Amino acid sequence: MAQVTRRQFTGMMLAGAAATLVPQRDAGAAGKITLYLGPPEKTSSAIAQGFEKKTGVKTTHLRLSAGEAINRIRAERNNPQASVLYGIGLPSMLTLKADDLLVPYKSPEAAAIPAGYRDPDGWWTGTDVDFIGIASNKKFLQEKGLKAPRTWEDLTKPELKGQVCIGNPATSGTGYTFLTTILQLMGEAKGWEYVHRFNANVAQYTRSGIGPTQLVGRGEVGVGILFAHDILGSIDQGFPIEMSLPDEGTGYDLFCAVILKGAPEMEEAKRFIDWSLTPESQEILAATGYFDVPTNPKAKVHDLVKPYVNVKLINYDFAWAGNSKIRQQLVDKFQKEILAGRK
Repeated sequence: MAQVTRRQFTGMMLAGAAATLVPQRDAGAAGKITLYLGPPEKTSSAIAQGFEKKTGVKTTHLRLSAGEAINRIRAERNNPQASVLYGIGLPSMLTLKADDLLVPYKSPEAAAIPAGYRDPDGWWTGTDVDFIGIASNKKFLQEKGLKAPRTWEDLTKPELKGQVCIGNPATSGTGYTFLTTILQLMGEAKGWEYVHRFNANVAQYTRSGIGPTQLVGRGEVGVGILFAHDILGSIDQGFPIEMSLPDEGTGYDLFCAVILKGAPEMEEAKRFIDWSLTPESQEILAATGYFDVPTNPKAKVHDLVKPYVNVKLINYDFAWAGNSKIRQQLVDKFQKEILAGRK
């Protein structure tokens, strides 16, 4: 199992080494596959290793945030370098589908996955579910005499000025899910007005959605907006963090596995999708500190996740959020009206 950095991967392409990175499968060989993976590196490596151990297929993987994955796959349209994208949220997968960058595959293992978590035509299949939560550093709360935010409006209070951190919606699936959650919950006019007020309290928009995890854990900022799996992972590691959920309801995402159009290792890609839907595969997530709700009902749910299985969720419109044109409009507006005005 090979792991490469973005710089190494790009260097291979520029040096003409892509042909050796994704060679044709030899007759009788176990095969090779290149994967683009969304979870944190520890989990991504475990997923790649688990598939390789189970099937014998040699894996090369690159960990990418949602925005990075979309941009890279678009850039590689005419010369695909990977066969599978795994662990990225459904809105991003729908964006890629709209861009004609996916191919459907109906896995026989998908029969075990509830209908709401898979596309009937096989364009995408969910592997795990997560929702947006609020992470607060306990020491920060104690020192400031504050309670953890319990509503979206709490995040705009003056006492949190310069103390909030979140992923950039242009590059982070977490940030984009937050943005589209607010716009759906409040309506676009009031939603954008809220985002402007929220922005006044933001210390930093990180490239990746997991970026705020360490910042909140170390107390560099008081509050972070993150997917619950990142918050629970930090709590599991012993960081002084408290998780709270907005009373109004929160947005969520369905993390999926898809096959990329022009996949250079199509048979191996199908085998990976099959494996990703099994309890064995999905239980690797929690085992590596990635605390999502698995979509396969037979997969074990981690004790840290069990209290939040019935969390209040909004009626999240994946088709709207995942529309390629809508996404670009929202990202452009965010960059122009929010990021451009920051000092």
